[in-house]
Amino acid sequence: MIGDVPTRLVSALIHNQNKFSPILGFPLTSSNARQLDLSIHNKELQKFANVEDYANTLDKNFIWLGGYGEERNIYAHALLFSQDDRNIHLGVDIALKPNTPIYAPLNGRIHSFKNNDKPYDFGPTIILEHELDDNIHFYTLYGHLSLNCLKNLTIGQLIEQGQPVGDIGDKTENGGWDPHLHFQIISDMENRQGDYPGVTSKQDALIMLHKCPDPQFILNFPDKPIIY
Repeated sequence: MIGDVPTRLVSALIHNQNKFSPILGFPLTSSNARQLDLSIHNKELQKFANVEDYANTLDKNFIWLGGYGEERNIYAHALLFSQDDRNIHLGVDIALKPNTPIYAPLNGRIHSFKNNDKPYDFGPTIILEHELDDNIHFYTLYGHLSLNCLKNLTIGQLIEQGQPVGDIGDKTENGGWDPHLHFQIISDMENRQGDYPGVTSKQDALIMLHKCPDPQFILNFPDKPIIY
């Protein structure tokens, strides 16, 4: 049964949407960012051997965002995802250069952190815990960071709104991906530490998308309709 906590969380996120700070230190707008379709429906993507080759054709003047809730084929080569047919994305990917700083969109505390170092996993990951209206707790996950980000962190450490959370890792340390941030909202960590599924199966998609609301509620990117 899907509880009402994610529904209350979505309401709180909407209520506070204009109060969140940009996670890149500046707003994502239609003049500096574009949506990147990595879904199975993108016929142009299917012409390329891998997503990296496709990404190399994109206009480098824009920041590219890979979508929430997309059904993707790009995980098919990775044992990490193939064993249980996980191919539906639970966060937003933001293509960024290594060492790009990432900032906290609202006040939070370090819930947990970990280097998820399996091939095509999150690599260095930081999870913050936040509180909004009426004692609503939730979490934000920052995946594919640099190893340096994990140094000198402590559980419970306060990270204030606008303060750096970490920076983007390169391909040698971030799980083997082209450099990018995986940003995800999570309603309940379910006793997990430093990790949470970023991709789910069709079978579990309804429940998992409910547990992990659209990051657009925090990112406020204007060209994308909110999904919830």
